[in-house]
Amino acid sequence: MDLNQLPINLKAREMLAETGTSFEPASLYIVQLALWALDNNKIEGENDILETLKAMMTWRPERIMNFLMMREDEEGYEPVGWREAKTPLELAFVVLEDLEKKMVKHFPWYRCFE
Repeated sequence: MDLNQLPINLKAREMLAETGTSFEPASLYIVQLALWALDNNKIEGENDILETLKAMMTWRPERIMNFLMMREDEEGYEPVGWREAKTPLELAFVVLEDLEKKMVKHFPWYRCFE
């Protein structure tokens, strides 16, 4: 499955173009959009999420699907609110919020401040 052909990634690619940011077809467009928002201080984020996003730029599609909790038989990746997002910042926020929820599930120690 070419994950960048999912509707959310196509929307993210369009929004990256709106910002004047170049994009890399070998990495998920939603990840690139989220990085754009963090790197340009449009959204504040924890260092852990920034490190995870940077790592995701190099992940194999199977690993990304696992992280996003997608199965081969699913239609795609559907974080709540992505279809309603009208600006690059709105979509980046939706993606970051969802990725952070996934981090909590995958990395039990994430957000553990003890």
